Amino acid sequence: MSLPTQLKQLNQSDNSNVISCWRLGTQVSGSRWYSIFRAAPKTYSQDSQHDFVLKIINPELSNELVPHAIDRLGREAHATEQILQPNVIRLLDAELDQAPFFLVQPWIAGRSLDSLLSRAPHLSLSRMLWVLRQTAEGVRAGHEKGRVHLGIDPAHIIINKTGRVSLLGWSNSHLEGESTWLPHDQLQLARYTAPECFEDNYTACTSSDVYALGSLIYHSIALRPPFEGQTIESVRNHHRESIAEDLVFLQPECPKRLSSLVKKMLIKKPSDRPSFREVLNELISIEIEYLSDSTLLQL
Repeated sequence: MSLPTQLKQLNQSDNSNVISCWRLGTQVSGSRWYSIFRAAPKTYSQDSQHDFVLKIINPELSNELVPHAIDRLGREAHATEQILQPNVIRLLDAELDQAPFFLVQPWIAGRSLDSLLSRAPHLSLSRMLWVLRQTAEGVRAGHEKGRVHLGIDPAHIIINKTGRVSLLGWSNSHLEGESTWLPHDQLQLARYTAPECFEDNYTACTSSDVYALGSLIYHSIALRPPFEGQTIESVRNHHRESIAEDLVFLQPECPKRLSSLVKKMLIKKPSDRPSFREVLNELISIEIEYLSDSTLLQL
């Protein structure tokens, strides 16, 4: 029996709201690959709060992609178990050896950077720099464990009510130097992906995260990614061939130091980009310079 069939039967069973020791609540998101539910330990009362999320393989996923889905789920679980840093989402539970494969993480009350950029009328420059620096700290923590994120995307950055960042999206992560399999089926994520990641013989390197973070910073300041397109192919070609407009031209309130840093981060050749440590040090320095600045970015 195929895994998708097993998962469909599980979802149709009388106990479909229970997986392992977790009781499922409402589904909060879903994709081609996974379904994500609010969850609570099944020992809790039925009306207790669902303070956790459970991520499980989408039962509609094709048989040929299921092994990749299991592998990606495992990558996320191993990364979030290993990287113990305040800006990285934590792993609480997982089943990676048999169906139904799943992982459990804490529910974070907040909003994604993607949502913030699309809805807020304005945001203070100092607060945005704080969010970006925290994101970089999370990515850097992965690098210190030898793991490249490869999934930097504003939808994967959750900001709670106090401004604390939690970095999600570790299912694409690979060990540095490891040959990769990346799905390249998400247009949103492709807008931040380094050009070398689209190559068939790509091996994971931290300079790819430098480029992706540069694209994220660009979007956070200019309100659009450096390169847009309606297909993954067109976005990929932009990453390979096009030069992004200067951030200061698009957003006059952008610090010149930040614009210069992003320009270096978006260099096409990986070896010509600054190291991630250099990027983080410069972000910290810029953040300190603008710590008490009241400048508002008009979003």
